[in-house]
Amino acid sequence: MMKKYAILLCSCLAASAGFAQQGYTLRIKLSHFKKYQPRLSYVSDNKLSIDSVFTTEKGWLVMKGAVNSPVMASFTLKGNPALEAPAGKQVLTAPVLRFFLTNDVITIKGDADKVYAANVEGGEANADWADLRTKESRLEHENWIATRKMADSCKTCDNTVVTQLTRKMNSSKGRALQDMETAFFNSHPNSLYSMYMLYRMQAIMELDSLKTTYNKMGSAAKNNVYAKFIGNRIASLEATAVGQPAIPLRKKDMDGREVSLETLKGRYVLLDFWGSWCHPCRASHPHLKELYGKYKAEGFEIVGIASENGSAEKCRKVWLDAIKMDGINWVNVLNNEGIEQFDAVTAYGVSAFPTKILLDKEGKIIGRWIGGEAKELDVKLKEVFGK
Repeated sequence: MMKKYAILLCSCLAASAGFAQQGYTLRIKLSHFKKYQPRLSYVSDNKLSIDSVFTTEKGWLVMKGAVNSPVMASFTLKGNPALEAPAGKQVLTAPVLRFFLTNDVITIKGDADKVYAANVEGGEANADWADLRTKESRLEHENWIATRKMADSCKTCDNTVVTQLTRKMNSSKGRALQDMETAFFNSHPNSLYSMYMLYRMQAIMELDSLKTTYNKMGSAAKNNVYAKFIGNRIASLEATAVGQPAIPLRKKDMDGREVSLETLKGRYVLLDFWGSWCHPCRASHPHLKELYGKYKAEGFEIVGIASENGSAEKCRKVWLDAIKMDGINWVNVLNNEGIEQFDAVTAYGVSAFPTKILLDKEGKIIGRWIGGEAKELDVKLKEVFGK
């Protein structure tokens, strides 16, 4: 008899565990809620998911779905005027509510007019940084109140003034957030939120610093999509560090011709990772044109590797339009085309635009820089060509 009960209990537990892993359930209760549109968004498997579908159950809004692994999600209410602040010709928007979306029952309770500060419970990942999230929400609320007051007094301000005032307030908030998050990061090496913070910072970190910081983190923090991304980026950066041979480039130019780094050996080649949407990238083109004109006859070539957003047709159009508008007549390829066979951005560990990588005549990497100015590139080319 005891054996039968044990088998039955195990079966129930197994069924219960299987059910818990089937997906998430968001239970949302907000005072002052009217006919607003809930908006849940998150990135999973490199795809942005946006969900506004909900049901009502005994006064609760209920949203359901499933994620493959814990992801940072944002939640807000579209159509709520309390979350908007018209200023000049702009409409400033309130912060969003951030939390980890996991396949658990997660409850959100608060005020619809300050949903960004709502209380979130459910799932170990959210419990882990609950105190920090409460402090951050308080700071977000104070900053939003200040933003609304600024907007009220700036009904006729032009966009430049609004942008300057908003940037000033966000800068102050950003410093305070950074202090709180740094303290949390240093004291919680096993936290998923700490790994998420490193994921946000990794784009501007040098390889040695990124590796050192990542290696200091505990094993529990390394079992998630953000840790996997960082691990892959470290591997890509190591494979494309200064002194390493360049990874073969398998792309076609704007006319459909194959582009190979092998055929460019004997020249110094600059790989310029950019996009039509990237203002610093576009702003760097005039100076790159000066360098190209100065050194091309000396054996200098540029290969622009663009990364665009949208459908295949849209990507190609905005890419070609930007090339024409900026007058960049060097070799140009679109990373989106043939990305299934070869993704140059991932292969070279590029996570910030623009990124510039310089190859010597043998195809070996001799320089790597992030940012539009890249003054070190000027110095390196002067060293290489002697002028």
